[in-house]
Amino acid sequence: MKRLFFLPAVLLLLLSAVYGQNSVVQAYPVSQLDGAVRGVAADLHKKLAQENAQKVEVGRFTYQDALPSLGIYWTTQLIQELTNIPNRSWLLLAAPAAGADWIISGEIVEIADTVRVYTRLIRSGDRSISAGIQSDFAREAFIAAMLSDGGGSGRRGESPLRDAYEPDGWENPLVTETGVDENTRPVNRTIHSSGDEDFFLITPGGDGSLTLETTGDTDTVMELYDVGSGDLISEDDDGGSGSNARIRRNVRAGNRYIAKVRAYSDNTGSYGFRAWIAGQVRILPDEYENDDDFSSAKEITIGTPQRHTFTTGEDVDWVKFQITRPGRYTIRTRGVNSARLDTYVELFDADRRSIGEDDDGGENLDSLLQVSREAGTYYLKVECLDDGPDQPYTISVEAE
Repeated sequence: MKRLFFLPAVLLLLLSAVYGQNSVVQAYPVSQLDGAVRGVAADLHKKLAQENAQKVEVGRFTYQDALPSLGIYWTTQLIQELTNIPNRSWLLLAAPAAGADWIISGEIVEIADTVRVYTRLIRSGDRSISAGIQSDFAREAFIAAMLSDGGGSGRRGESPLRDAYEPDGWENPLVTETGVDENTRPVNRTIHSSGDEDFFLITPGGDGSLTLETTGDTDTVMELYDVGSGDLISEDDDGGSGSNARIRRNVRAGNRYIAKVRAYSDNTGSYGFRAWIAGQVRILPDEYENDDDFSSAKEITIGTPQRHTFTTGEDVDWVKFQITRPGRYTIRTRGVNSARLDTYVELFDADRRSIGEDDDGGENLDSLLQVSREAGTYYLKVECLDDGPDQPYTISVEAE
């Protein structure tokens, strides 16, 4: 009886070990995986010998920019099989390692009911691909679980996977290239657990206005640090679109910065991160300067907007206006070129008592404050919450 049960298992192992097959075997999933990896390792060894490889590194196998258990298992088992190959002339390095002339890595995709693992042999010097191998598996329960365990695959009701850039931290942040505008393609990452934080290293290649922002549906919080001093120089919660974070700051070439991103509260989820730098914008003082404090506030007429500028992120503007008819009034500040200039307004009475304030009550980052007031003199303080303002703005007070 033992032989009758053993024979099918052997046949399945032999079938699953055949390299390059596109047939899908649905039973014995662990043996199927191990056999497939064994065949891939054998073919990679032949190719490495042909290429006179010296040092080889096995990298990551990702799925939707994340690192599922299937990818981890494939990497681990591939290292095991390559290590056990006798009389190999090349050295297998522990990843990540410096000095490898060849890298083995790949990705996992789903095609209908099939899960396909692409394994690639890549030359380190010019990133050229010397060999490509595909291994197919039926997307049955075991394989599906290996794609979605350890944090899920981002499907409804599941936490996201640990992404392919983990582990990262202050000492090993993700080196991030800067684009030239807001069309820069974001890096896809995940907050896979409570307390997870992602770190990005940005080194501007020139002076300019650096913008950092997150994208997607996950509520994110961002902090920006100066690497040299370790100081926190800026932070933001919902300054971007929706619940995304956004920081803008004027920077100089060669300075290094680390952006740290986490989810708000104990949330988890997928998000994108991108950075771009534009030529530094020089904003000239407006005609109402100096208006930086209560005593130097300039007059504004109700119903007539004024155009002002923030010369720096620390600049503050004060205006005052007279209400002669009690009623309800709308106070608004907005960027001239877009609704992405982050303003903050605070209303005071003649005795310098604060009676109202607003941050993002208008469109996107515009401020909008609606109040009912009696006749009298009122003062409005307008602040910039951007480190690098890049456009003028208007102030208006309108009677409803």
